[in-house]
This record gives sequence, C-alpha cells and structure tokens, in this order.
Amino acid sequence: MNRIIMFIKGLDRKVLLLAVGGLLLVLNLGRMAWDAYGNQLDEAEAQLALLGQYQQTVKKLPNIKKKVARQKQRAARLKKFLFTGSSEEEVSSAMQIMLQERVTKAGLEPESIRPLIKGGQKNAPQDFNEIEVKIRLAGNLSQLIDFLAQLYRSDKLFQIESFTLKPYKNTEMKIFLDLKGFYSLKNV
Repeated sequence: MNRIIMFIKGLDRKVLLLAVGGLLLVLNLGRMAWDAYGNQLDEAEAQLALLGQYQQTVKKLPNIKKKVARQKQRAARLKKFLFTGSSEEEVSSAMQIMLQERVTKAGLEPESIRPLIKGGQKNAPQDFNEIEVKIRLAGNLSQLIDFLAQLYRSDKLFQIESFTLKPYKNTEMKIFLDLKGFYSLKNV
C-alpha cells in the first residue's frame, strides 16, 4: 500500500489529473454506450408490440371482410325500399302520389296528404333521409285495414309515427296518420 502511495506522490499532478480525466471519460463513454443499448432495446420491444398488434389485426381481417360484405348486402337491400330522387321535392311528390294511389285503391276519401319538407338543412351526407307526411282521411275500419295492408306490402319503407281515429257519421270515421317516408338522393 505504501508503494502505491509513494508512486502517486511521485507522479506529477498534471499526469494524475489526466489519468483521472481519462478514467472519467472512459466511464462516461461506457454510460453513454449502455444508455444507447437500453434505448435500442426499448425501441425493439415497442416494434415487437406493434408487430403483435398487427398480427392480431391481420387475424381479424377475414371476419371484418365478412362483416363488411354483409353490411353492403344489407345496405343494398335497404336501398331498394327507399324512395330515390334528385331533390327532396321530387321525392316528396313521388311519396304523395304513391300514398294517394293507395288511399284511393283502399276506397278511403282523402282530405289531405301533405309531405312536410324541412328544407334548408344541409347536414352531413347520410345514406338515407326522411320526410314526414300528414294524412287526413275519411272511411271505415275495413278500408283503413286495407290501406295499411297495401302500405306494408309495398316495396317502399314507411313508418307510422301516430294515428288518431274519430267517429264520423254513423259508420265512418276520420283518420289522422303521421307517417315517415324514407329516401335517398341521387348523386347528380
């Protein structure tokens, strides 16, 4: 131990400082190399995790493709039940004519068939839209049942929102129907 102390005392201070500086430099370089190695390991683990997620997603892809195909088929079937036209006015006119035809065919007396066009609404494009139709009729119960049967047998989609029946004369009644008709607009 004395020899080491004697050796250190025998060295010049400059050499001693250079040796300590060199030792610190080597230790610092070692720390930097260790940090770089750790960063590479972290990056490799992150890429492995992403690869695992990608593999799981790829495994789900056939099922997702099947679901998309089913949704496309359902959308195509639904589109057949929608009114189509280039404008909301054209569609509401077609709805009104169809309903007028069904009412007359059922033997009911139409007092009014009014589609309510909301207009001015420029929301995000949708696959389908709806128009509310207010109908006032006069007739008997069997005629109403015949009209509803025709409506539900038709190839167009309507939803009855509400209806009211009021007695009128001896065997007739006043019928108030609120319907929703569904449509899609053609791309012009």
